[in-house]
Amino acid sequence: MASSSAVPVEEYLRTTYHPDMEYLEGQLVERHVGEYFHSRLLSLLAATLGSRERERRFRVFITPRIQFGDLPRYRIPDICVKAIPHQITPILQRPDLAIEVVSPDDQAPEMLAKVGEYLAAGIPHIWVVDPYKRTLVEADQNGIRQPETLVLLTPLVGEVDFAELFQQLDEPAD
Repeated sequence: MASSSAVPVEEYLRTTYHPDMEYLEGQLVERHVGEYFHSRLLSLLAATLGSRERERRFRVFITPRIQFGDLPRYRIPDICVKAIPHQITPILQRPDLAIEVVSPDDQAPEMLAKVGEYLAAGIPHIWVVDPYKRTLVEADQNGIRQPETLVLLTPLVGEVDFAELFQQLDEPAD
């Protein structure tokens, strides 16, 4: 949901929002975040990818702002991966993988719009992970599709077994 009044991009970039907001050509856009399964899967996935950083030569970023070209559009994927070496900038530039973890309030048309923007911005791999329905969607230059298994992979990060991560969601918190 966008805010009703225009906000200058400079104000957006110097302001901290709780929760963080996306910025689409002058409008602040609310992000759906934070419920148990969303947050837990985000943690598990970041830990899984983080354990591979040194060996596979990438960095994992949690909820970074990314800009789309020269447009005043900033999105905040749940997780991004960027190969190293890379230029260190205040706003992450063109990650190699963007991951969206679905929240209960997310709507399919909004999520598809984000995926389309990521593809148009040249992000080569996009994963959409639903911890509630336990489903995956992947997108790349070949299109958007639901994989046949619960394993996703890219040349940079390797294989990620989401069946294992989904199973960990159900483990009791002792």
